Amino acid sequence: MGITKKELADTLGVSKQTVVNYIDRLGIAQEHVSRVGKYDILDDFAVSAISDAVGKSIPQQSESDDTDVSDAVIAALNDRIADLKEQNGRLAVELADLRASRDREIESLRMQLNDANRRAAELADRVATIAERQQAIAATPWWKRGRIAMKLLGPGSE
Repeated sequence: MGITKKELADTLGVSKQTVVNYIDRLGIAQEHVSRVGKYDILDDFAVSAISDAVGKSIPQQSESDDTDVSDAVIAALNDRIADLKEQNGRLAVELADLRASRDREIESLRMQLNDANRRAAELADRVATIAERQQAIAATPWWKRGRIAMKLLGPGSE
């Protein structure tokens, strides 16, 4: 079981940034550093290489230290799970709000479309009526058109 960068830094008596710098300087591959929750866990190879580079020896960890690290990792994972559940709840509420808003907008647009279709049908009826009247006027002899036009179309404005 590995330890975190902070724990290694505390054990060696250096800062965490020093440990990070040595990881970069030594080119320790990502296979020796794993991410668990918010923490980077260094394996035994990485710990040994960094402690040799720093020039200090690391005392052997006892069984209880491994348990403490395991408990810290489990606690970090449980915290992450709780955070993700909370975020999931917030996102579910936000999604429900967006769906309700979208449904209201769709209903409003449907009502507008129905109203526009109704108005278009009314205008089509009026155009058809005018076309029929114009055909009736065109079918009559020219000397009767004035009287028929007055009947069909109504008196004009003066």
